Amino acid sequence: MILQGIAASGGCAIGPLALIEQAAAEIDVTATSTRPVEESLARLTAAVEASREDIELIAATARERIGAENAAIIEAQLLVLDDPEWHEPVVEAIHEGATAEGAVWRVSQEVAAMLAALDDPYLSERSADILDVGQRVVGHLTDRRRQVPTAGAARDVIIGAYELTPTDTLDLDLEVVRGIVTEVGSRTAHAAIIARQLGIPAVVGAKGLLDAVSSGDLVLVDGDRGTCTIRPGEDEADRARASTAARAAREVVVDPVSTRDGVAVQVLANAGSLADVERAVAWGADGIGLFRTEFVFMQAATPPDEDEQAAHYAAIAEAAQGRPVTFRTLDIGGDKPVPGLHVEAEANPFLGVRGVRLTLANEDLFVAQLRALARTAAAFPGIKVMVPMVSGLEELDQVRALLAEHAPDAAFGFGTMVEVPSAATIAPELAEEVDFLSVGTNDLTAYVLAADRGNTGLDYLYDEFHPAVLRTLHQIRSGAGATPVSICGELAGEPRALALLVGLGYHQLSVSGPLVPEVKSAVRELTAAATAEGVAAVLRARRRSEVDAALDILAQLGMR
Repeated sequence: MILQGIAASGGCAIGPLALIEQAAAEIDVTATSTRPVEESLARLTAAVEASREDIELIAATARERIGAENAAIIEAQLLVLDDPEWHEPVVEAIHEGATAEGAVWRVSQEVAAMLAALDDPYLSERSADILDVGQRVVGHLTDRRRQVPTAGAARDVIIGAYELTPTDTLDLDLEVVRGIVTEVGSRTAHAAIIARQLGIPAVVGAKGLLDAVSSGDLVLVDGDRGTCTIRPGEDEADRARASTAARAAREVVVDPVSTRDGVAVQVLANAGSLADVERAVAWGADGIGLFRTEFVFMQAATPPDEDEQAAHYAAIAEAAQGRPVTFRTLDIGGDKPVPGLHVEAEANPFLGVRGVRLTLANEDLFVAQLRALARTAAAFPGIKVMVPMVSGLEELDQVRALLAEHAPDAAFGFGTMVEVPSAATIAPELAEEVDFLSVGTNDLTAYVLAADRGNTGLDYLYDEFHPAVLRTLHQIRSGAGATPVSICGELAGEPRALALLVGLGYHQLSVSGPLVPEVKSAVRELTAAATAEGVAAVLRARRRSEVDAALDILAQLGMR
């Protein structure tokens, strides 16, 4: 039996299923308490404080494992514990006679449902955080903590759940957990993001999962195709085991790689923290193709000044051990709050004041960052800086004017992200004005297709292999001429996209750190010259099904 879900984190894994049960699943939210109200409130206070300690500990671990930017996903749960929209209704329900655990779980479900129904993707994603916190508090109230069932496991397992929370994902024992499959979820859900950072194959949104499986069932998770095969046949299971073993055995290649016919392809890593950079180096990355500077701002209660930023950026460059590092200037907006920086809430933050639009509107903030980056470039060779969310040459003119006035001796390579359709359309003009371009395929796909990638109702439409997206990539690369162009979106790490991207002329790929060895290995098996015919067929495709057929042919051509 094969369940079709959403490919959330690449790779394949096979093993017996270990199901996670909800800690609060059996809570009677209608039960009346026999305890005095004061006692119930005291129990609530103790459970909230115990949960706070849990979350702070998990967040500290997360900073080490997945970097500060992604650890902020966990730290945001601390805000739930202090949020009057959650806490006050719980207290009120206890005063009305509810048990503490019943009040917590009922209010958590109600608040989560309200958030999930909102059009704002940032707020709707918070629904999982509310349920995660609610279950944690209930677990302390009832002494029935939600446990990831891998303790003492003697063999590889696949984790199955209705929905995996961010803290569940971070609790996984990577010595035994080989894959994840859930009944609900989206590719942009926090748990999916963490799974990708940890390099765990994952499929989410596999509807009907819990009705079709029991703990111990053998399952095959294909995080590249988004499928979960329940009780696969012996031959299929053997092929999957051989594939996963070969993938695990792939060597870390420290040196740069080329295709079989000598086309050099740089395989870089995306990073958001010092730990990310250190791991990328260990995985053999040729450099850091995208460093998200937001993490520096998320670590402090107020925006860091020039000296503080310069110290952070120097530490990043030092950790890269001589490899090139491309810093993206602050990319925040209404959907990405940063401590100490007031950002106006917007009805549609993805079409609002974000990226370079916001930094140009906060000149003192932007100047401090540009000067800090200029100081870093003076001390470390190979530093590049790119500006996000550029829609026209005028924005580049304004950035250059700030550099000329405040950092006239800046020695870094200067580039821009291409992630909105207007930038793709004027790629030739942009290429004449900068040292390099970098395509952010995640946002570019969303803007080309007018499909919010955080909206699970549009999962069917948000598709990086849509003909319009692929033709836009061709337009950018061909329009840029001799100017270097990299890809730093998730498409760069998609196995089916490699031959196409190299055939289109993208010879700098920046991927999630755990994917670096796999991508390098795949590059060495590719023959670039043989892809031309297949690339043309992909670009002629008019429907998604035609793209798939053309990609299959291209993969065969690329291996000649």
